[in-house]
Amino acid sequence: MAELGYRTLRENIVDIIRKRIIRREFEPGKKIVEQELAKEFKTSRAPIREALRQLENEGLVEYVRNAGCSVKEISLEESFEIYLMRANYEIMAVRLLQGNIPQETIDQMEIVLEKMKNVDEDHYDQLFSYDNEFHSHLIKMTEMQTLYKAWKSLNYGNIVTGYNLTSDKEAVIERQYPIHKEVLNACKSRKKDDICRALSDHYMRTIRRLLKEQGKTEKDTKFSLDFLVS
Repeated sequence: MAELGYRTLRENIVDIIRKRIIRREFEPGKKIVEQELAKEFKTSRAPIREALRQLENEGLVEYVRNAGCSVKEISLEESFEIYLMRANYEIMAVRLLQGNIPQETIDQMEIVLEKMKNVDEDHYDQLFSYDNEFHSHLIKMTEMQTLYKAWKSLNYGNIVTGYNLTSDKEAVIERQYPIHKEVLNACKSRKKDDICRALSDHYMRTIRRLLKEQGKTEKDTKFSLDFLVS
């Protein structure tokens, strides 16, 4: 029973710190002091340390020897890597099944899509969690645990990138439903090439939008932006 309580405490701490990072209450680069958090949560430093270790695994914080933990700063280049890898993992999943998306996967994606449709600005941080959930079903349908683990490791990078690099929340909310609807409609077609193209377009729009919001163009990146074109 004591062990269960400890895990619950740690998970609660993880959840609170994660939300503060996502909502920029803890800004990128901010040092996270274990002793201060232990005092705030009225606990020892052990569960704080475990919570920070989990957040480090999720990519939200980074540990530097002799300097401690701080909120990870995600650069434009890292954002590019996150979306490049997510897109290719998902396209690989579609190709592995030759585009034959199970009806169960379609049904699950439709449920998440309806959640996106009803998000308002007060619950803006949930939008990117729904985005992850929507896309996760394309990976889960393969039943490949290693692929899912690799894809899932990018989840919080996606959340932080989406939350921090966007200036117009209302515009983001308005476009999430239709752009994910396009992906879902392609999945319903069960046409492999159409689904892969929809996913490619989906992620390329995001990458180009991030570049624009940073005042950059495709020429400003060292990467080729036609990596998903087949």
